[in-house]
Amino acid sequence: MNIYFIRHGDPDYTTDSLTALGCEQAEKLAESLKNLHVDELYQSSMGRAKQTCSYCAEKWNIEPVTLEWAKELCWGNKSGDAYATESPWSISSNWIKNDHKYPEGENWREQPELKNDRLTDDIDNRTKELDKFLAEHGYVREGQLYRVVEPNDKNIVFVCHGGIISDFLSHLLNIPYFHFIAHIGLHVTSVSKISLGGQTGDYCAAYLDFLNNTNHLNKL
Repeated sequence: MNIYFIRHGDPDYTTDSLTALGCEQAEKLAESLKNLHVDELYQSSMGRAKQTCSYCAEKWNIEPVTLEWAKELCWGNKSGDAYATESPWSISSNWIKNDHKYPEGENWREQPELKNDRLTDDIDNRTKELDKFLAEHGYVREGQLYRVVEPNDKNIVFVCHGGIISDFLSHLLNIPYFHFIAHIGLHVTSVSKISLGGQTGDYCAAYLDFLNNTNHLNKL
């Protein structure tokens, strides 16, 4: 099974839509992927992702399914409004700038900046939803690996957001979330591909075929 994760185009966050540049990027993305056979197409419930997805859906002649759990991650101190406090990327940058390091492994969860943050629960809830989805498609998470119950060769596409794609990829590849975002920034309309293989009864590791591909933007 092949899973493609696509980030939305250049956004106007105030209107949750694409800018003129973002529309052009989405058009280039769709044109570059027009020959990809897609079995299932999923989109975030947020406007900028749905708008990006519409360009691809038209090329593939497929109706996307909207998933609430594919929307952007939610962060912010639980005592206030969502998104009212620093983003994960700002927190990571501050650790690197001020501490010259970031927390080891999953110790980020115990840091003062995040101990009462929505992000921790949201990351856990979203990865549970991803694993439920994969189990329904024949791959059951057990520890670091996936047990192959019913292998398939489907091409599945998710069009969503940088934060949630980072969450999905870090989970699939067993990389702590804040390690991942400290080193990898996903570009607008970037495409990343994960494959899950094996035969019934096997165990497989999620394999990263490529990451953050934006070749379609070379002429912009």
